Amino acid sequence: MKNNSFMRTMLAAGMVWVAVLTTGCGKEEGISAGMLTTLTSGDFREKFNADGTVECAEPHFVYSTLTLPVKDVLVKEGDHVQAGDLLCVLDTESIEKEIAMQQASMDVTQKNASTTVSAAKRQYNTYVEGITNGTDTNLVAAMARAEQARELCEAAQIQYANYKETVNMGMDPTLAAADQAVKSAANSIQQAQSMQYEMDGKDYVTEIQKEQAEDAVDSANLAYVQAIERRDNLLRQSDLQLAAYAKDVDDAMNQYLGAVAAYQATVRDLENAKQASSDAISQAMRSGDVSVEELRLAQLQDDLLDAQILAEASGTVTAVNIKEGENSTGVLFVIEDTQDLILTARVSEKDINHVDRGMVADVTTKSDSSDVYEGRVMQISETAYKNAAGETDTSGKDADYKVTLNIAEPDSRIRVGMNAKVSFVAYEKKDCLTVPNEAVYTDENGDSYILTVTMGEEGGTIGTEKINVIYKGKRESVVEGEGLTTGTQIIIDGETYQDLAGQTVKII
Repeated sequence: MKNNSFMRTMLAAGMVWVAVLTTGCGKEEGISAGMLTTLTSGDFREKFNADGTVECAEPHFVYSTLTLPVKDVLVKEGDHVQAGDLLCVLDTESIEKEIAMQQASMDVTQKNASTTVSAAKRQYNTYVEGITNGTDTNLVAAMARAEQARELCEAAQIQYANYKETVNMGMDPTLAAADQAVKSAANSIQQAQSMQYEMDGKDYVTEIQKEQAEDAVDSANLAYVQAIERRDNLLRQSDLQLAAYAKDVDDAMNQYLGAVAAYQATVRDLENAKQASSDAISQAMRSGDVSVEELRLAQLQDDLLDAQILAEASGTVTAVNIKEGENSTGVLFVIEDTQDLILTARVSEKDINHVDRGMVADVTTKSDSSDVYEGRVMQISETAYKNAAGETDTSGKDADYKVTLNIAEPDSRIRVGMNAKVSFVAYEKKDCLTVPNEAVYTDENGDSYILTVTMGEEGGTIGTEKINVIYKGKRESVVEGEGLTTGTQIIIDGETYQDLAGQTVKII
């Protein structure tokens, strides 16, 4: 908008108090010439400003994963660093001591486990050899006792048989049959025992087969006992000596069966001992497992590397928050790229809807207003600034919204932390007509109008012109209408004088 149009508008606005001039003596009505303005065509631009702060677009905050005393700080504020540069070194004496203790503990554990495993393996091999080859002393002794009992049993049976033969000289068929039954039962026992002996120590024989052999021996023994009892009943009255021999055989047989049972129990004990020694080997190997300790050792070794605090990005060190001897907690360093700057502005709620992403604005630092930088809107906050409680609190004032702008081509004169002013263009239009906002009034239908003045010999004729308000600014509006042209005179207070439409009044 041209300056002379703006000055005329301001001058006219200052004279709003001048109304249609009427006197009590009946003088003619008129409108002050100060209430008129002439339309001109020009460029319109409306701006609004906001305050802000210059910041680094992407600051890098350096932390430590360890809490240890700082041994050396190698940079100071203002130093330029590259990604990977060493910033400070932590004191790792406590970590090194723990690593040494961990390694010593692992060595002792593995050494003790190795000794235990070796002893358990030797014991296991001894049991295996004793069972396989029959060389175990307990097994040999049990086998010898069983063999001796068997021989005694056979001797008793022979002695009994010899005596029985003399008894049977009478050729008694019943007694002969009883004797024959005893012999058959004895033979069955020997056969069952022989089969059982053959099964012992054989790897291919199953436990079920062994149990079946034991049952066969038991069955044969039962048959034998029954035969003895029947034969004894026949001989008891005729020959007490034969009964005594029979008892000797029975006692010898029981001793033999007991020796066989003892032998089998010895075999089972050896098997159980072998399994126990095998379990001892597994337990000893587990006791030597240091996988958990190895993980802890690896973590401690990683901590040694983490004790060297490195720059995560290239830039300028803008803050050093640690000193030698202090514990490495919180933000230790801040690294910023001073050539990658943004501006965070506080935009009032009455202006925020004029801001769009990608909009270009002028940024001027308060340190030197002669330098203007181009800023482009990157982000617009959806909510107003909040107080410490996280609540929106404007305290009766306009709410402010955070708008972030990227600063193009910053130089050494604009620095992080500077206060700045950003100037936004709310609206601009080339070669347009503008009128004071007070000149526009609306009817009951919501249509917008202005009052025009056509000068004649008797004064000014007041007309109405329907218009379209393209943009309503803070003081002026950009308008268009079919009857509006450059040079058209209008009344700057349309609301007040709208009742004069169609009349001719003097311009005073």
